[in-house]
Amino acid sequence: MYDTYWEEILITTAKHEPYDEFCFSVYTTNRYFHRLYGQILEPFDLTYLQYMVLVAVDAKQRVSLSTICSMLDLSTNTLTPVIQKLVKKGWLVKKKSLSDSRRLDISLESSSLERLNAVREKVRSVQLLFIKETDQPIEQLIAQQRELNQQMIRVIRNFERKKKK
Repeated sequence: MYDTYWEEILITTAKHEPYDEFCFSVYTTNRYFHRLYGQILEPFDLTYLQYMVLVAVDAKQRVSLSTICSMLDLSTNTLTPVIQKLVKKGWLVKKKSLSDSRRLDISLESSSLERLNAVREKVRSVQLLFIKETDQPIEQLIAQQRELNQQMIRVIRNFERKKKK
C-alpha cells in the first residue's frame, strides 16, 4: 500500500494541524527569527536582509553584487534595492572594480565598521540568551540548520527531476 516504511509513518501519524506540518514549523521559526532580529536591528535602522548583506560584504571586504547574490542565495533584483539603500544610509560604498572597470565593487564605508561591530555585539548578546535557553552551542545549532538546508536542496532537486519526467 505504501512505498516505504517512512511514508506509512508520515501518512498514518499526521494530525493535520498547522503545527504538525513541517513547512509550517519551519515558516514559523523563520518568522520568529525575523521578529527577533527586527527588534535587535531597529535601533540601527537596519532590516534583517540589510544586516545579512553587511555581514556578507564584511566577510569579503570588497565584493561584486553577483558574489553577494551567490553568498546569500538571492537574486540581483532582490539585492539591488537593498544595497542602494545601504549606500544611501552610509553603510556601503560602490567603486569601480580594480580588475574590471565594467564592474562595481561593494565595500563597507570606512565609518560603518564600528557601527557594524556594535550591531554584531547586540546579536551576540541575544545568541548568548539563546544558548542559555537551548543549552546547545550556537555552532551546533548552525550546523543542524545547514544540514537541514542541504537536505531541503536535495529534496528540491529530486522533486524537480521527477517533475520533468
